[in-house]
Amino acid sequence: MKVMVNIKFRIFDLFLMTVFNSSLLFAQFSPGPLSKYHAHLEGNSNCTQCHELKKKELSTGCVDCHTPLKEKIDANIGYHADKPDKCGECHSDHNGRAFELVYWPKDIKKFNHNETGYTLTGKHQKLECKKCHTSENIKEHSIINWASEHTDYDVLGRTFLGLEEACRSCHENIHEKQISNDCASCHNTSDWKLAMSEFDHNRARFLLTGKHKEVDCIKCHPSQPDHPQKAWKLTGMAFENCSNCHEDTFHKGTFGATCETCHTTVDWKKDLKVFDHAQTKYPLEGKHINVKCNECHQKKYAGIMPKYDRCDRCHEDKHFGQFANRKDKGECSSCHNVNGFIPSTYTFTMHQLARLQLDGSHVAVPCNKCHEPFQPKKGITTTRFTWNNYTCNICHSDVHRNQFYNRFQNNCETCHTTDIFTKAIFDHQKSAFPLDGRHQSVKCNDCHKSEKDQKGLFVRYSPVDHKCSDCHTFTEEIR
Repeated sequence: MKVMVNIKFRIFDLFLMTVFNSSLLFAQFSPGPLSKYHAHLEGNSNCTQCHELKKKELSTGCVDCHTPLKEKIDANIGYHADKPDKCGECHSDHNGRAFELVYWPKDIKKFNHNETGYTLTGKHQKLECKKCHTSENIKEHSIINWASEHTDYDVLGRTFLGLEEACRSCHENIHEKQISNDCASCHNTSDWKLAMSEFDHNRARFLLTGKHKEVDCIKCHPSQPDHPQKAWKLTGMAFENCSNCHEDTFHKGTFGATCETCHTTVDWKKDLKVFDHAQTKYPLEGKHINVKCNECHQKKYAGIMPKYDRCDRCHEDKHFGQFANRKDKGECSSCHNVNGFIPSTYTFTMHQLARLQLDGSHVAVPCNKCHEPFQPKKGITTTRFTWNNYTCNICHSDVHRNQFYNRFQNNCETCHTTDIFTKAIFDHQKSAFPLDGRHQSVKCNDCHKSEKDQKGLFVRYSPVDHKCSDCHTFTEEIR
């Protein structure tokens, strides 16, 4: 019985020794339990998956498992590019199941982001890490695929890998497909709204010049009412012609859509290009060359071309319709030209085609002796060029006191010519007292004596007494 008891105690001692020795052996190879993330690697047979044989340091086996890191290291990009065999410096293990494997020796807030290859600038410097490093922002397929293969723990919620440098990885492109995803071509990290003032419009298809440089962006790039964020319209605007943005309120399309032919963007009213009017249907000549454009192209002609078939389309008729009955309706160019209103181009030859041809002494008479001022309307004075009739008394007063009206209607040419007024030729046979016999040799003034009235002296021609006794006595008859 005693022997049996000794045997039992001996077996128990051996069991305790085995357990004790096993603990010593385990303690010799493993400094502590692995993190929960590596718990599946627990056991002496798995040590070489992370450590070199007979060495404490980690081997390169980490990246053999963490393949997304290996891709970056092989590509020499990212924070781990220069740390292919230094995993243990930041990722210590054997510290218990609850220990997190990421170690920040300088505190995560003091992390030098430049070492990742992506430098934080502007407002990015003030952001908390978790603002960018979220599972939603992870876009790299290698990380996403690796996380899908290791689903025991939330990989995407813990990792700092997988973000893209492109702005769209974190920010929504509110411009959608209007422009490229290269946000940095217009925006910066200091203030994304600065793009409105800093954008170099010379890179666009429409270059800004003159006053266009001062126009607010939104004037040309309106917000889209159907867009959830009211994003501006950046593409698809028509700008081939000025009329795409500007309403032609003055010309109303009269000159087409090529505004740049005359106007510039500096000042569309004042900074006008030199317009070659010779290329139009009405070339400018003479004094018309110096006339201001708006003298002819007035607001009343908005939308239509000024008519130029007659001078009076622009010029007032200073003759007040005196020539309206002519065949040319009083066209000014008959007497004037564009070199000046005065002197007139009306010539003597042209006067011979008028209703009153000049001959005799009339040829030497100055124009203004006949063409004197008169008032066609009250308060208006102009020069008379036309008359209802062209009798001599238009210019000459009737020195005969209307004596020849009843028989000759005061027609001066009955006795006078234009050569000289004092040389009269009268056919007495057409009068009421035809001459015959010795009467034919009698001097005119023997019968036609001078008289005087309120206007002065004049010769009496009618009525004249023509009985014999009116001129002859009885004694004269006897002789």
